[in-house]
Amino acid sequence: MPIEFDIYPSPAPSGSERELTYHARVANSATIDTVEIARNIHKRCTLTMSDIRAVLSELHDELVHHLCNGNHVHLEGIGYFRLTLSAPRDITPTNMHGQQIGIKAVDFRADHLLKKDLAERARFKRTSRKSHSVALSIYEVDALLHDYFDENQYLTRQKFEQLCGFTSTTAARHLKRLIGEGRLINTNTKQNPVYEPVKGYYGRVR
Repeated sequence: MPIEFDIYPSPAPSGSERELTYHARVANSATIDTVEIARNIHKRCTLTMSDIRAVLSELHDELVHHLCNGNHVHLEGIGYFRLTLSAPRDITPTNMHGQQIGIKAVDFRADHLLKKDLAERARFKRTSRKSHSVALSIYEVDALLHDYFDENQYLTRQKFEQLCGFTSTTAARHLKRLIGEGRLINTNTKQNPVYEPVKGYYGRVR
């Protein structure tokens, strides 16, 4: 099965005037859990599902044990695991204490064999699903809202997403901005918002 991808604009630093660039991102990602992994391994060998899950559980415990001892762990054909640490910004060599240190993340670096097998087997195709927002300026959003409120009194969050071609996250960001600018007001509950123009915006005169 090919990996579906799409093209996204790369974020630019605030105030940057550099030319717009794009990057590719996997579009059909899903989370595969332990049960599915154990089931698939079971189909290819004589180990029982219980045996496989027991091994995966023990592997978890071994990783925790060795990482807690400050070791790096290398699983051949998979990759390298190591801890990165967090510390307060104001820490110095003279005032640091063990209680101030925490775990920032578990870093993973793929083994060369894993990268080689992925490079040989992976195939790609452009996704037909639109999983990211249409790029609209705030002025284009205003124009769409003006036309919408010419014929409608209320706007729901779902209708706003459809109107602008936004994902729920992008729509929420724009709605928060529009409310903050005093252009829209929520006339219903926070859980089920319904938006109306504030007087003086989008043709609303009262």
